[in-house]
Amino acid sequence: MTGSPHSDIDEEWDDDDMDEQDWLVQRFVDQDLSPQERLEFLKAMDRDPVLRKHVLATEEMLVRSFQLPRIPVPRDFKANILKQLDPPAKKWWQPIWSVLFAPRVMPWNPAMAMMAAGILLGIFWLLKVPVIPPGDERRATSSEVKMVSLDSAVSGPVMVRLVLLEPQAQSVAVAGDFNGWKPQETPLHRTEDGAWTVTLQIKPGRYHYMFVVDGQEWVTDPFAREYSSDGFGAKNAVLDVSHAL
Repeated sequence: MTGSPHSDIDEEWDDDDMDEQDWLVQRFVDQDLSPQERLEFLKAMDRDPVLRKHVLATEEMLVRSFQLPRIPVPRDFKANILKQLDPPAKKWWQPIWSVLFAPRVMPWNPAMAMMAAGILLGIFWLLKVPVIPPGDERRATSSEVKMVSLDSAVSGPVMVRLVLLEPQAQSVAVAGDFNGWKPQETPLHRTEDGAWTVTLQIKPGRYHYMFVVDGQEWVTDPFAREYSSDGFGAKNAVLDVSHAL
């Protein structure tokens, strides 16, 4: 009965020598040795027939491995693996962060601007801060205020704030339907606490988007209220600005 090609090697080496020899052989095969180390290894192999047999056996095994059939990976392999994984557990601060920094839609139009101005005037009145200089009261008569219907307010441009928490990132941008999926056109600005934020002015509608971290990594907005599959195993965040929140 023919023995294993490594049986004579195993008999002549003790465990410690095998560990060290295997490590050196592996580095030699992988060409990780420096020129000086490679020269010393070849000298050792010339002196040691057992080491020489081990190297030849390893090289032969490597050649045979390249002759094995290669099984193609299915296109949906990654998506199927991700489906089987449990979703990551949310940390205690994420619900609070979501409430504070989830995308917010703010209508930017004359009606809402006048509403904000009214609130500010009320605050100034409570604080007894003069808003209109003496002698200019005529400029603030009620006849100059134009009323705008609610329907026109909803259909106007909308301000949207996006936030991503990436303290280690060097740059963050956003790409989506609203900018032709060109991240270079919409960079985010870093805040002191490591968050990245941007305020967009877009028309009402339904938009898909993703963040781009350091110009390479595409990241889904973890605080988005809705997601949709991009067809490649990842998810796009969905932003619905059909009405003011």
